[in-house]
Amino acid sequence: MSRKRWIWLGVLAVALMAVGAGAWASRGQVAYAGIATGYAAKQTCSCVHVSGRTLESCLAEFPEDARNNISVTQDGDSVRASVLLGAISAEAVFEDEYGCRIVD
Repeated sequence: MSRKRWIWLGVLAVALMAVGAGAWASRGQVAYAGIATGYAAKQTCSCVHVSGRTLESCLAEFPEDARNNISVTQDGDSVRASVLLGAISAEAVFEDEYGCRIVD
């Protein structure tokens, strides 16, 4: 193999290690995002369907950073919360006899 090809293979190996290290380092953040979206969906579903409040009223209780980072939508008896443009999301549905539950 030529010297140039060895250099490119070395650069590729370093880049792959950097991507892997970044993924490993962010695994806790991804888990936290999953928990946060589940919490947001369930709490908002209960706030809207059990307490009978408006979606806007329920979202006003979220901390400001959460309101800026989590997207919450309502469709009938279900509420979906997502982050990272929908890459991580959770859905909660309301059932008359049971209240709200996460269904993802």
